[in-house]
Amino acid sequence: SRRFSSKPLLAYSEPDDVSNSDDTTASSAAPLPVHTSVSRDAGPLFKQECCEDGDSLCTVIPHRGQIRKRVLILCTGGTLTMSADPAKGNSLAPVQGALTEYLAGMRELTDDPEMPEVISHEYKPLIDSSDMGPGDWAMLARDIHTNYYHFDGFVILMGTDTMAYAASALSFMLQNLGKPVVFTGSQIPLREPYNDARKNLIMATIFASSDTVSEVCIFFHDRLLRGCRATKVNTSKLKAFDTPNLPPLAEIGINIEENEHLFRAPPRGSFRINPSMDTRMITLRLVPGFDDASIKAIIDAARQTHLKGLILQLYGTGNLPSIKDDFVQCLRDATDSGIVVVATTQCQSGSVILGHYATGQKLIGAGVVSASDMTIEATTTKLAYLLGRQDLSIDEVRDLITVDLRGEITPESDISPPPLASAYQKAIAKKNRSRVY
Repeated sequence: SRRFSSKPLLAYSEPDDVSNSDDTTASSAAPLPVHTSVSRDAGPLFKQECCEDGDSLCTVIPHRGQIRKRVLILCTGGTLTMSADPAKGNSLAPVQGALTEYLAGMRELTDDPEMPEVISHEYKPLIDSSDMGPGDWAMLARDIHTNYYHFDGFVILMGTDTMAYAASALSFMLQNLGKPVVFTGSQIPLREPYNDARKNLIMATIFASSDTVSEVCIFFHDRLLRGCRATKVNTSKLKAFDTPNLPPLAEIGINIEENEHLFRAPPRGSFRINPSMDTRMITLRLVPGFDDASIKAIIDAARQTHLKGLILQLYGTGNLPSIKDDFVQCLRDATDSGIVVVATTQCQSGSVILGHYATGQKLIGAGVVSASDMTIEATTTKLAYLLGRQDLSIDEVRDLITVDLRGEITPESDISPPPLASAYQKAIAKKNRSRVY
């Protein structure tokens, strides 16, 4: 069955307006960076005449049955649209119009009475996902906002390399989202005789017409994943994405198997977008034997350009060498100067627990914030989103990093205690897990 039902979870409701405890906001030091896209906004696409612009690659897929739902497909490019380009040494490149041509011949979208009506739009030019960034994510958010009340769901087609970043960014930009936004793409171009693009496109369209999915997701291969939990884990296999710290929202076999208890609750406010992102941040992945002086020089140089965020990829549960006191002092100086320092783990699954080892205690003393079990994609886009809000103080940004806004983080009470935890820590964790919320 393609009808969906769920038992919604209670979730943190993000405030529309946050009053500052002081006059220092996260972006008061300098104006926000300006992010632009090489493509232009699609604008309204909910009427037939909107797709009759001669310069627009927008197509209405006619439906033979009773129209129940409407889905808007926004295509930015990626492997799904690619073909060998002789002018570029037969390397793969996006082909403008390829998706529009292919959709017109897909009987799956037109003959099944349960399938929604589909309107597709190709941006100009189509681009590789490695060229996408905050300006493109903001463009997608604006187009979803413009067409929000005229469609039941949205599918975004793009390349896989930065899809997890885009899905995480849209998760935060789209506030009080009450409809599905499903990212998908492929590992093999749609024009190849054997490909994964066709199934991904069809299943993403089905999930985009869901009544109860009200969040940003990624559908890939045979799984529907929460967008702000996803990360790309393989470059050569069809199961390219995973959510290491959360089971799939749904899995596809002969039937659609749903994890209903994981579905997000319907929103309690009106839909709005916050597309601004402050990207004045750097990410550092530590390796054994790293040079303190070099990293300190990088941080000091970045502070001259109004650095606002520093994300550290640390060992295990959030550790660094205990003898690196100069580096810890550098982090303390950074936090004192208004930089948000966030600790993530280099492990694919698991969580940062800063208080477990003595080195973690030093980081807490230096003002470092734990990213818990967030992916690096969710951590970077969440921090950029919070800093870009412009109505939050630095202390409020630090506090909200640890708060679940879109299902991107596991509440601390639900995280299992680490190995060799004290009996007290284990008892507290067991007590928290037994509570009914």
